[in-house]
Amino acid sequence: MSKSILVIGQSHIAAIRSAAKTRREADPERLRTRVIHTMEPQYAPEVEGEGFTPALEEAIRDQIARNAPLVASASGGNVHNGFALIRHPRPYDFLLSDEDGPPLDPEAEPVTEAQVRAALEEGLVRDRLRLSELKRIAGEVIQLESPPPVADSGWIAAQADAYFKDRGLADLGVAPAALRYKIWRLHSRIVARYCAELGIAFLPVPAEARDERGFLRLDHAGDATHGNEAYGEAVIRQLEEL
Repeated sequence: MSKSILVIGQSHIAAIRSAAKTRREADPERLRTRVIHTMEPQYAPEVEGEGFTPALEEAIRDQIARNAPLVASASGGNVHNGFALIRHPRPYDFLLSDEDGPPLDPEAEPVTEAQVRAALEEGLVRDRLRLSELKRIAGEVIQLESPPPVADSGWIAAQADAYFKDRGLADLGVAPAALRYKIWRLHSRIVARYCAELGIAFLPVPAEARDERGFLRLDHAGDATHGNEAYGEAVIRQLEEL
């Protein structure tokens, strides 16, 4: 690909920003990957009414006008973690439809995929608005699938940030890996459907970043919910190959 890249999003762009910085330092003449973090102070409050604030929209349009980049979105991507990283006080489980997935936990209360989907969609309202705004402003956009969960619950507990620790992680523990995986897959399906409805391409996680079961490899994990620089590098290479 002979275009620079612009990635717009929130916390998941940190991995891409880090990889882009390393690339730039190693080869200043290489085509650049730039990022816009939509929740940085200069764009606050990010959304006003049903759209981005003028400062954020102007920043996106300016980057597009000056660099004619491939535009990718790392918007959202953490709703599934907020929903399912911590073990629920009343353990539940469900089966994924239309694909092989982990079996039901016999010690958990069975619920339907539709019930879990409805709950996830309540938390995805802002992410859908972000996608709609990026489509309106940029035209052609590629949405990056969010990183899958790490399988190792002990590692997650040790790496979790204050958001999860303040919500009872120490007392409740990390949710089973199988449940976290299924909710991430369902989250991805929902976002992919939003993208299809909006005319946005959906780019799956780089295969090299996942282990044989589909979880995020530890050498590509930055903390309990995000990828690291190696993950960001894999994403940039994936975008360059389009």
